[in-house]
Amino acid sequence: MKRHTPNNTRLAQGQKGTATLVVSLMVLMIIAMVSVFTSKSVFVEKKIANNAFRAQQALEAAEAGLAAAVEYYSENVDADSDGVLDPNVFDTNADGIGDANTATVGNGYTVTVTPTDSSPADAPFTVITVQSTGYSDDFTASRTLTQVLSTLNALPMSPDNPLTTRGSIIVSGSATVINPEGHSTIWSGSDVDLGSNNSTATEVADMTDAGYPTCMDTSMTCSTVASSNKVTVGLDVVEHDSSLDNLSQNQFFENFFGMTPANYREAMVTIDTTAASAATDIANAQGEVIWIEGNTSLSSITVGCSQNVTGSNYCPDGVMRPSIVIVNGDLELSGSPQFYGILFVNGAVSIKGGATVYGAMVASNDIANQTGGSLDITYHSDLLASASRNGPLGSSSGTWRDF
Repeated sequence: MKRHTPNNTRLAQGQKGTATLVVSLMVLMIIAMVSVFTSKSVFVEKKIANNAFRAQQALEAAEAGLAAAVEYYSENVDADSDGVLDPNVFDTNADGIGDANTATVGNGYTVTVTPTDSSPADAPFTVITVQSTGYSDDFTASRTLTQVLSTLNALPMSPDNPLTTRGSIIVSGSATVINPEGHSTIWSGSDVDLGSNNSTATEVADMTDAGYPTCMDTSMTCSTVASSNKVTVGLDVVEHDSSLDNLSQNQFFENFFGMTPANYREAMVTIDTTAASAATDIANAQGEVIWIEGNTSLSSITVGCSQNVTGSNYCPDGVMRPSIVIVNGDLELSGSPQFYGILFVNGAVSIKGGATVYGAMVASNDIANQTGGSLDITYHSDLLASASRNGPLGSSSGTWRDF
């Protein structure tokens, strides 16, 4: 006999199918929403990752531009010698002179470097502000970095008197040592013998000068008065000073330059030459830190001035840029050499002819002015201050900005 399903049973089964369909639709909707949300999140994350990647490219390009500027300006700030800061730091034709301010670096990144000479009027090329703007490979991201470059102090402990030596000073010829900015002329760790020449004398600032003592604050302003000679040694001459005599040769060097000779040579020197090549390499050098290795003989050259100067003539201001000359060995002077800045001899000095120094002279061992030789030194603090700015350019601490 055929059985019939009650209507309520068929209704329940229909309701179960409907519920399943609804649940399935809801699940599908949830899956669709999750998929859309996930897809959108992935897209956003990918976009963020791409933006970060492009930003990193721009930053790397900007940093490369700064590095290129530091390298270029550490070699020469005015390679074309036109008296103006070189505006371009990229040397595309390898002739030593920058010819472009935009370059491609890394994997297709671009950077533009814009330098500005921020130096005081009396000391050009000593403070340079460099702005480096880097771009990603597709130019959608950019980053600008700024750094100030300034010259390192090449003479941190400048001498206060014209002539200083750890050893003795023996004047057999003639000498004039003048300090218009103070009352000390010679400072020695051993004997000072001014000899018997009538021309030998020291001079100090004249206290009867109408502008005294303020005139001592400006170089070459005070009039001078004789202090010591072949008969009388005045208070301006200090000899047998144990504070000098007890120093080692390296310690004596560090007293003026703030680091060991080896470190100074590595960090500061702009012209590094040998005794054999010195006369050629340093003649008329301006604004340099010069290192001469070995026992050296120099004759009839001018350093710190672009033209040769002889006798009592003085280098014109327009062509003078004082230099630091360091001889790592003994030095023999003959003829009539002139030095503007500081002459430091890490050894003994023998003077056989005329020699003139404007600024200061320092020696770690004995100074002997032989018969017929003439040594003339005039202290000039402005020239020493100018020479101290001859160090290489370096990044100034605390000046790096990325905004």
